Amino acid sequence: MNEGSLITQAQAGDGEALGQLLQARQDKLYRTAFLYVHNQTDALDVIQETALQAMLSIKKLRQPEFFDTWLIRILINSAYRLLRHQKNTELADMHQGTTAARPELHWDLLQDLNKLSPKLRDVLILYYFNDLSLHEVAQVLHIPTGTVKSRIARGLQRMREEGDVIHEYRFSQNH
Repeated sequence: MNEGSLITQAQAGDGEALGQLLQARQDKLYRTAFLYVHNQTDALDVIQETALQAMLSIKKLRQPEFFDTWLIRILINSAYRLLRHQKNTELADMHQGTTAARPELHWDLLQDLNKLSPKLRDVLILYYFNDLSLHEVAQVLHIPTGTVKSRIARGLQRMREEGDVIHEYRFSQNH
């Protein structure tokens, strides 16, 4: 069955069709979620929330050909919601005199990405790790393509200041 008919069936309320669409994208969804939340448990929570939100709002998808960008936008929003919740929890824990344990990450790339503003980090994650085109990144983030280009350039410049990790990743993936 082709993607278009699966999307149409999902919009008509077929949960199995939506499940097939999500299953086909599970690696991409996991990779993107992990880049935002930095651990497996939270990444899986973000994917679960994304699936739920997709199920609840699939009927609102106006242009089925943009299913992937629509789904990634839901995932990014879910990741940011989880991060805000964690930040609020950590602040509450600090206020109560405890510290929330969070595993330290030693990956240069993740550390460098986390130093960037969310605007720069979003375009780099979508472009480099999800292989979206400049136009697709613009659609996901609801910004002009020229803005995507300038944010990529600024993000890469800042990454270069920290090290050349992102270029090594992209070229090692044969892009």
